[in-house]
Amino acid sequence: MTADTYAGLDAAYLLGALDADERLAYEEHLATCSSCQVSLADISAIPPLLAGLDESACASPIDAIPMPVPDTMLPRLLQAAATERARNRWLTVGLGLLAAACAIALIVIVEPATSGPTPASRAMTPLVATPIEATIALQPRSWGTEVDLTCWYRGGGTEPATDRYMLVAHSADGTTYDLGNWRLAPSQTVTFTSGTALSYTQIKDLQITQADGLAILSLAVPRLARTADR
Repeated sequence: MTADTYAGLDAAYLLGALDADERLAYEEHLATCSSCQVSLADISAIPPLLAGLDESACASPIDAIPMPVPDTMLPRLLQAAATERARNRWLTVGLGLLAAACAIALIVIVEPATSGPTPASRAMTPLVATPIEATIALQPRSWGTEVDLTCWYRGGGTEPATDRYMLVAHSADGTTYDLGNWRLAPSQTVTFTSGTALSYTQIKDLQITQADGLAILSLAVPRLARTADR
């Protein structure tokens, strides 16, 4: 990468230390170089620092010999400008973090906590002879319906044709929705929470099926309850 020969001239330009030709060349370069524009803007705090100097410190008789600028003045001014720049950057970062924290807090409180009694679990009805039993509780939500399932395999039961089971929901128009699947062995219990975009009134029934599609348990949503919720 080619080094920018003008990169180190920002302070000298700002303090008026360049001759006329150098200043003209730097200004022509500055008009097309965004990097130098940023660098010059970063040390723009130097003129205010110079303006704050006590005039008596620089005053001298007209006929006195001009005193050279101390070698340490420019480094001190650059250090002061860097400190001011760092303070401004920390302020910007702090405000950004505060804004992010406010946004997170807003996200947290957008969805209010749901209150009310916990819905009662209902036992699913067996459709075939099976050692599998289950209960389901349905909770209406703003996004649909939460489904809380507890399923267990009775101890001593005969091993079924498959050990993988699926929970599906059927809507009133006959559409089937997959709500999850799991594995189960004798004497084991599985509990999980699932959900569907269907509202409580749109659910006709829920079924547990084997991997081959055979429905073994079912829970019908009472028609009276679905009609009353409309």
